[in-house]
Amino acid sequence: MKQDMGATPAPPPSQVAPGRGLLVAVPLMLLLTMGAAVAGHEVARQWRIAKVEGAAAAADNPSPMAALARLTEAERACGGACGPRALVAGGAARALIAARLPAGSEREALAAKAADNLRTAIDEQPGSGERWAWLAVAESARGGPDRHRAALMALERSYQLAPFVRDLAVWRARFAGSDWTALDALSRERALDEVARLSLIDPDQAGEAEAAFSDPAADLALDLRMARRGVLAH
Repeated sequence: MKQDMGATPAPPPSQVAPGRGLLVAVPLMLLLTMGAAVAGHEVARQWRIAKVEGAAAAADNPSPMAALARLTEAERACGGACGPRALVAGGAARALIAARLPAGSEREALAAKAADNLRTAIDEQPGSGERWAWLAVAESARGGPDRHRAALMALERSYQLAPFVRDLAVWRARFAGSDWTALDALSRERALDEVARLSLIDPDQAGEAEAAFSDPAADLALDLRMARRGVLAH
């Protein structure tokens, strides 16, 4: 058979496959490299968040300023990129530290920053009752009747969204039990429910919460609620 002189002979398969393989392999390698970089960045970010949360957990350090210094150092490593979890942890810690300081400009500035951090975190997740509860802590550490009203509003919102927050039950009981008449009816009911529920799982902490009901009307309401739940009143 005669060879067609006008046709270009096809290259052997061994000369085609490597080129096609590179066209697939190069983008795949780039994707894998980018994926590894993103994963590594996220691991590092989560580690920095954990450092902030660890520093925040030490807010009850005997020295408030030492606790604040540790928190600030951990936050500095975040560079503002650790997200809402770090804001909640930092805001909560600052609120607790501020509450331990004497009234004055230092306490006001610390509580104001705590409130700002927590409001930013709430903007990201407005349905978080725990974040609203921490905002109530922050606002209550600030001076003046306006801040007290803001704290009450945040407390009521926290009860609405999260009727039971174990870590904050005693603090909420202290606030609710002393400002009983200022709370709306739903928040009063939920404050009673929270203490009654706490008594079933942590009697010691519940005892602190019961003792925090300093308003006589609140104290009587709690006695009636505990008796109705079959729990011995204090």
